[in-house]
Amino acid sequence: MAGSPTCSILIYILWQLTGSTASGSVKELVGSIDGAVTFPLKSEVKQIDSIVWTFNTTPLVTIQPEGGPMIVTQNRNKERVDFPDGGYSLKLSKLKKNDSGIYNVEIYSSSLQDPFTRKYVLRVYEHLSKPKVIMGLQSNKNGTCVTNLTCCMEHGEEDVIYTWKALGRVVNESHNGSILPISWRWGESDMTFICIARNPVSSNFSSPILARKLCEGAADDSDSSMVLLCLLLVPLLLSLFVLGLFLWFLKRETQEESIEEKKRADICRETPNICPYSGENTEYDTIPSTNRTIPMEDAANTLYSTVEIPKKMENPHSLLTMPDTPRLFAYENVI
Repeated sequence: MAGSPTCSILIYILWQLTGSTASGSVKELVGSIDGAVTFPLKSEVKQIDSIVWTFNTTPLVTIQPEGGPMIVTQNRNKERVDFPDGGYSLKLSKLKKNDSGIYNVEIYSSSLQDPFTRKYVLRVYEHLSKPKVIMGLQSNKNGTCVTNLTCCMEHGEEDVIYTWKALGRVVNESHNGSILPISWRWGESDMTFICIARNPVSSNFSSPILARKLCEGAADDSDSSMVLLCLLLVPLLLSLFVLGLFLWFLKRETQEESIEEKKRADICRETPNICPYSGENTEYDTIPSTNRTIPMEDAANTLYSTVEIPKKMENPHSLLTMPDTPRLFAYENVI
């Protein structure tokens, strides 16, 4: 239905966004929290019946120049709204974050078929606090420090632009963006890095960051590497020394044993009877028997005895297997 409130609001919003005849371009304004902003209004309309200011779709204030009252629709805005110098430009004070939005002014006149309108876009920003710098992963190789510095706002303010300044070299460098890659070698001249944060109403600087302080780990890493290398080499060298000493003693002992064996071999060759060899190389000397003269028997003084040989010993071969058997003689002289 054409007369329904919903359709009327939609039509009004579309009309506010598109504007009417002689509206002109949209003017953008910025303000800071607790600050003030003025919406300038200059009109060539000679006879003005009323002026209506709206915020988004809500009426803000209505003015009747011909001695009529100024009507402020919300009480909280009475102390904030003003028209300086008796003109029609609106000044809004004590800005808040939620004051950001679209403002429209409509001038009604009996001389105009359609009201004269103008649109403003207001953005309210906070004053920037000191930006915070975060260091990324650091790599220290051969005394060179490589890392990234990230500049950010603690509360995540809008429309912030970041710039880096690098001081300390012949030509000072600048870098746009929140991330600054750095590479600094230990022993070079010190450098200072500063992050600058800006928004449309303010700017602020980070605390200066010294490359030497930031990359202390580069020197520590180099020193720690030398210490670690020494800690690894000392036990290794000590182990090699002990092993070499053990091998030298072992070789020396082997040489001494070889010399002793050689000396014994020489002695044995010079005196073979002192150093008998194994049974395979044993040489036996044959000792010739001496002819002995057997005395003549004296029948009167001779006593004869009979010796019986046990049956076990009748086998002549058994003598070889019985080492404890007493040796038998063919005869015995008895006096």
